[in-house]
This record gives sequence, structure tokens and C-alpha cells, in this order.
Amino acid sequence: MIRPRVAAPVVLLVVLTACGGGSEPVAAVKPSPSVAAQPSPLDSKEGRLRLESGVSVFYRCVGRGSPGILLEAGDAGTQEFGPSFVDPLAKATRVCTYDRPGIGSSDAAPNRHRTVDDLCEVEDQVRHGLGLDVKTVLAGQSGGANQVIWCAARRPAAVAALMSIEGYHDDPAKLAKEFGPDGGWQNGGEYIDWVKSSVMLEKMPKPIGKFPVLVISASNADPGGVKNQWYWLALSPRSRQVVLQGGHNLHREVPDQVTAEILHDLPR
Repeated sequence: MIRPRVAAPVVLLVVLTACGGGSEPVAAVKPSPSVAAQPSPLDSKEGRLRLESGVSVFYRCVGRGSPGILLEAGDAGTQEFGPSFVDPLAKATRVCTYDRPGIGSSDAAPNRHRTVDDLCEVEDQVRHGLGLDVKTVLAGQSGGANQVIWCAARRPAAVAALMSIEGYHDDPAKLAKEFGPDGGWQNGGEYIDWVKSSVMLEKMPKPIGKFPVLVISASNADPGGVKNQWYWLALSPRSRQVVLQGGHNLHREVPDQVTAEILHDLPR
């Protein structure tokens, strides 16, 4: 789930560990591109996608190549991934991100109880609208990592690789104490019940596929966070964990190191 940003030093420490229904159904959506506000030497497009529900979401894509990378932020959408993070990836392939309904420049989310399943229904439509239906690299930070893990489990044949950046294996019982019996779904603009979503992830059979899985963890975030994230190594027999020194928002603190690890595992 989403955690607050914490500042930390930017020194590298690498540890490798190897081990073996919502109401937004998939739609035939089409992007309406516009010229990026700040031109880049890399190919860049941004615009809006209209989902079958009528909700419009803002997206941005940079670069060319395949397999493409879809980035899922923890809370701030496209604003979460700046040029220092996106551009190194976009030099190798196409990189897309978007604002989920209820955040950033997208329309409001449906005001009802939602789970990670609903997030993946939207993600599926976005992928379709952006031409990312074929095998795609799914990369998520914080709560975005929990989302892409669930989305990958739903459609493993459409995943080229899976990247978790500070994505925690949440204890449903602890979350229930924190959010209350309703899972806190009424407290945020996305209306997500993270308690129920954590139960879904807890019960998810593993492994979910044979594609590469990269787990990037921070040394100076929550106590026990590195060990907590070992849990995701069971997602695939082709998994590894990297520990970078810094806080929860490694993608902002040490973007060059995070992107280097992603590029290392990018299928060619």
C-alpha cells in the first residue's frame, strides 16, 4: 500500500537474492494525443483516454521500442516519475504512465467501494488504448507495485517482466486495525479498500508466471522492509531482489540506480 515519502542519503548498496470484478470493463478505447508541454529530445506524447465507463484518464508516453514499460505510481500518477527516471528507460524502449481515476489530471473515480481488481480493469483498458496489449513490462512503486503484481497475476501471458519498487507484502490484520472495518475506501479519491485488496494478494497462488521479477527494496524505509519484500520472490522462479540505500521513494532519491536495475532485467 502507499507509504509516506522519507528522505535518505544516496549511497548504493546492492544485495542479490535469487529464487527459483469491477464496473470498468475492458473497452475499445483510443488515445487522443497532444504535443507534450515540455518538448524532449525523445519521442513524447501525452493526451487522454476515455474508458468505457465514460471516465477520462490522462497519459504520457516517451520513447520507442518493445516491450514497452507501463509505470504505476503509488499516489501521484504521471507526476511521480520525472525525466531523471523516465528518460534513461525511454532511451531503450517505450515508457508510458498515466493518472488513475481520482488522481492527477484524470477524472474522478467512481464513488463506490473498489479494490485492486478495479484498478486492474482500468489498467487493462489503458494498455489496450496505448497499444500495450502484447507482452509489457509492468513496474510499480509502493501501492502501484501491489497493483501491478495483482494485474500480472490476472493476465500473466501479457507480462514480459514485473518490477516492484518498494512494494510491501501487507498484513491484512494490521491494515484492518489501521483503516477500520471498511478498509478505508472512503478516505481517498480512488475509493480503494486496501484491506480487502491485501487479502486478495495474500490468497493469490504463487508463482504467477515464469517471467523475470525484480524486487527493489530500500535499506532505510520501514524497519524490516527488506525482509518483508522477500515474499515477492515467490512470484516467479526467475526473481531477484536488489537493496538500494535510501528511503521509500528510491525512484526520486536514486533514479539512476533504480533505472539501471530495471534496464538490466529488461527483456530484449
